[in-house]
Amino acid sequence: MPRLRPRTAAALAAYLSAYLAILGLLSGCDRSASSAGPAETLAPRAWQETLEADGEIKAAASTPLTVPGSGWTSRVLVDMVPDGSSVRKGEVVARFDAPQARSDLSQADLELLRKTLAEEANRASAAVEQGVLAGDRAKVENDLALSRRYANVDLSVFARNTILDALADVGFLTQKRTYLDWKGGQVKARTAAQDAVLRSQRDSVLQNAAQQRSSLAALALVAPHDGVFLQAARWDGAKAQVGAPQMAGEPFGTLPDLDQLVAHFSVAERQADGLKPGLPVRVRLAGTGTELDLVVTRVGSSASIVSQESPVKYSDFDAAIATDQARKLGLTPGQALHGTVRLVSRASALTVPNIALVQDGGAYAVYTDDGGRSVKRKVELGQRGPVRSEIRSGLAPGARVVLLPPKESKS
Repeated sequence: MPRLRPRTAAALAAYLSAYLAILGLLSGCDRSASSAGPAETLAPRAWQETLEADGEIKAAASTPLTVPGSGWTSRVLVDMVPDGSSVRKGEVVARFDAPQARSDLSQADLELLRKTLAEEANRASAAVEQGVLAGDRAKVENDLALSRRYANVDLSVFARNTILDALADVGFLTQKRTYLDWKGGQVKARTAAQDAVLRSQRDSVLQNAAQQRSSLAALALVAPHDGVFLQAARWDGAKAQVGAPQMAGEPFGTLPDLDQLVAHFSVAERQADGLKPGLPVRVRLAGTGTELDLVVTRVGSSASIVSQESPVKYSDFDAAIATDQARKLGLTPGQALHGTVRLVSRASALTVPNIALVQDGGAYAVYTDDGGRSVKRKVELGQRGPVRSEIRSGLAPGARVVLLPPKESKS
């Protein structure tokens, strides 16, 4: 005999629950000897339905923790608190080192000194050049004054050679003075341009040095509030170890807020019918026997698979735990628990088993046994449950509802 493939415990529990519910319905219904099949007489009766689910305590809010720093700078993990340990607000969760930032800062300080010396050298060179130009211009001014002095005197009283030696061309000296003035302006412009370049380079080095100092100042990961440190795993499931390289801004862990704990449950999608906020849930803590009366506060909007090995989709829901109650019991995220949700609790209601319902377009219908003949009747449903559903209209008490509707032929 071939062995059955094992399924998840939750899926097996869901199938077994549905199977037992069907057996109970069949055993408790009125059997008819007619061809319509087993039927149940519609009558007001007590309606109780619950949902059993396993779960764990989780934090409603969780603060992500990242490696301190910015710009994806390199880090080395030096020390950290154990994974899963409780931390207080302001406590250091992990410490890092940044060898590359230290090396870059030392290089930036050296480069800053070089730029400062280059600026001083540029100013000194400009001062020397301006001094030489000032001397040349002073000489030109003297020569020009002498030339203008002899330009308007009676040349007959001087020897010709003396006059030629002392007299220079006034136009030439005037042009030379203009040239020296232009050259002085060029020296000032060139010096200003070189100063601007060096100043820009120095500012860039200063900015780099400031970044490295800021990087070295952000080497401690501090807890923003009380909580339990949960280290993040990488894509391969491994967690960072002391001495391992890290990148600034990389996810390092999470810090669940212990002031906002919830009982978190996950059930098969088909079991979540009728589940809604406000329903009472009895929670039993695994291993302690402690029981809590809570209320469903959140129901997941969609179902999803939790394992690639099973196609079963699951829905999740939460029940908030009061802060003082959680502190009194010492609850922490990860504690296992079992919950019983009271989906329906009514003293009297007209209900039919869900297995008797058939889809009729956008509505529902049931088949009734009328003298051994199955007759289809549209019904309006009220409250839904995992096993039974309320009938608002379409059927009267005393009607015999066929539990196994006949298959409808497709035209």
